[in-house]
Amino acid sequence: MSSQNDYSLLDRLIHEFAFAAPWLQIVLGDLENDLFRKRIEAARTGGEVFVTGLPRAGTTLVLGLLHATGEFATFTYRQMPFILAPLLWDRISHSFRKKAVSRERAHGDGMSVSFDSPEAFEEVIWLAHKRKDYVRPDRLLPLAEKHYSREFAAVFRKAVAKCALLDGGETAAGDEVRARYLSKNNANISRLGLLRKICPDGRFLIPFRHPLAHASSLMKQHRQFLDRHDEDAFSRKYMRWLGHFEFGGNFRPIDFDGRMEGPIEPAAVDPEFWVRYWTTAYAHLLERRDPTMMFVDFEGLLADGRKVLGRIADHVGLADPDALIAGAATLRSPTTKPYDHGVCSTEALDAAMAVHEKLRAAAS
Repeated sequence: MSSQNDYSLLDRLIHEFAFAAPWLQIVLGDLENDLFRKRIEAARTGGEVFVTGLPRAGTTLVLGLLHATGEFATFTYRQMPFILAPLLWDRISHSFRKKAVSRERAHGDGMSVSFDSPEAFEEVIWLAHKRKDYVRPDRLLPLAEKHYSREFAAVFRKAVAKCALLDGGETAAGDEVRARYLSKNNANISRLGLLRKICPDGRFLIPFRHPLAHASSLMKQHRQFLDRHDEDAFSRKYMRWLGHFEFGGNFRPIDFDGRMEGPIEPAAVDPEFWVRYWTTAYAHLLERRDPTMMFVDFEGLLADGRKVLGRIADHVGLADPDALIAGAATLRSPTTKPYDHGVCSTEALDAAMAVHEKLRAAAS
């Protein structure tokens, strides 16, 4: 959670067992589908919200603000490690749950998490069912509409229903009340078209930052996780199990345009790599822009939180927009510092700034 070193020996053994083989999670998920079939089929879902973008863009911040409104259901650390069978695991683990004590997360960025904090565990579903389509030894491939199948769509929709069931209650008439599904998954930036087909009334929020500030943060995190993964083998396995390939020894960048030169050596990346990666990622998103997507300027959010959160509330159709807008009071003031334009070539910087201007225009 805050650090994989916080996991006890028993915790580690349970995780090792849960992720021993991909088929195990699938079998447990299928078993759960049978046991809770009527409740899953009766679940009223829709209006999903997907927060995505390159890591370090503010996706966790936006996730937390939305989750705090009480209108959404999302995966939390409570569902680990049985993400595909959360209802069964909820019943089994209820008697030995740990208290939700907040600690700083492993990124060392001042953000606190607890067992009840929302997190990006959805990727476990994609890995269990779509690994062969997009995971390669040194990179990840985008998933497009051609990768759609009714079988996987049903799996994903059931996972959404199960997540909502964990937060649901019942009305006097016996109908279960549903919270909308909320997802934060950075890898989703490479599969928006497929997600639209699976969740046709879903909405997408895509935070972005100034490219030089963002690239600097990405490189810093990558170096931190390289050191951590060298020191702690369980930490590296843990991140790999979750499909978190963004940093460290498991690093596998998304090959958005199919032109990455390989093989990619995780320890050999430099500032220009991250600037070019940023440019490719957000150019990819701009090319696929449609009304379901909203770009969120991170610096703009910190500077004028009430205005930006109001636009987010409108985009995702919140029942109580004020509950989100109130979160502006928790935002820190923006900190500005000079960016080192000399970290990359003029060509790479010009390309990045051109994409940044387009993003700002789209966000406004």
